[in-house]
Amino acid sequence: MKYLRLDDESVKSYKIRLFDNKELYDLKSQEIADLINKESGDTYTESTYRKWYRAYAEGVVDTKVNSISDDEVLKAYDAQKREVYKERQKLRDEKSEYFAWLKEQSREELFYERIDESVLKLIGRKSRSLPSPISIQEGSDELFSAFADAHYGCEFSIKGFNGEVLNEYNADIFKRRMIEYRDELIDFGSKHNVKKLSLTDLGDSVEGILHISQIKSLKGNIVDVILDYADFIEDILFSLSTYFSIDFYTSEGNHSDLRLLTGKKGDFPHENLERIYTRTLKKAFRNNPNVNICDSLDGLNYFSVNGYNFLTSHGNKESNLKNSIKDYEDTYGIKVDYLVIGHLHCKNEFEVARGKEVIQVRSIMGMNDYAKDIKKSSNSGATMFVVRKDYGRKYINDVKLT
Repeated sequence: MKYLRLDDESVKSYKIRLFDNKELYDLKSQEIADLINKESGDTYTESTYRKWYRAYAEGVVDTKVNSISDDEVLKAYDAQKREVYKERQKLRDEKSEYFAWLKEQSREELFYERIDESVLKLIGRKSRSLPSPISIQEGSDELFSAFADAHYGCEFSIKGFNGEVLNEYNADIFKRRMIEYRDELIDFGSKHNVKKLSLTDLGDSVEGILHISQIKSLKGNIVDVILDYADFIEDILFSLSTYFSIDFYTSEGNHSDLRLLTGKKGDFPHENLERIYTRTLKKAFRNNPNVNICDSLDGLNYFSVNGYNFLTSHGNKESNLKNSIKDYEDTYGIKVDYLVIGHLHCKNEFEVARGKEVIQVRSIMGMNDYAKDIKKSSNSGATMFVVRKDYGRKYINDVKLT
């Protein structure tokens, strides 16, 4: 048995082993005393042996403690302090992150409260009678239209060799072109007896600040600019709502990014001004039965027009338009019949597969300084066409604006 004395084991070593392994051997103090007395010939009580072992064990502990040098004690103490410091620092960092998040959330709420106050003031200035709801006959033709790259807030005049104006742009010209576009939508819809309109703004609604050089062409505070733009588009949509039941979609262009030169992180809750634009229109048309301001997925809009699937975006993230439809279908698990984009300020249409087309839309702004520098120019314009069930695009109107 394990608790019997070994042949080469001294009585002292035997006593120590028995008490060290008391629980392991499942022995009581009296049984240990009996074993030791038998081997040593002594007649001591279990209390004697037990007290002896306790004194021995304490001496061993003291010896171990005393054998540790001061340097080792200090090293152990420093290591312990470092662990405590690290845990405290983790807690501080977590608290800092939490309070930073709270601060950002509160600033976001305050930011939107100020925006909403401005929006309500804009809406409150106008007294309008809501139009009667427009009913849509199932299976009837529908109208799709898109405009892009208004760059509202930008002002310039580009001249040719003889001083002639190649293109001039400012807020008044923008409004004149948009009214011309609105009137053509109304005439085109009336001509083809269409009552349902899917209308999309393909982004770069305002100029924004991407480069230092753009500051000189930007007139006004950029947040005020997007509110002014939204206010005017509200007027356009309201007048159209007398003639059409409208689904309106917005996109997020690269020029509408809030890339502030000296702003700190969190100064603005979102990076794109067109989110403010969409929020403004939602409030303005919350009671209009003929206008639905639709949500986008990070500037992407996917919707159906008379059974055909449209995907619209600004277009600045498209690296290869011939592959874009397939890439979107693979990424999102969707079917796309028409991909409609802006961004390049020129008209371009092509078929990438049977029944799948890419439509690139002209800009409202037209040629600007950058286009002149790279020797590219195109007319100001938009696009509109009828979508017929089981047929697709029909009666295409290639809009050119003066």
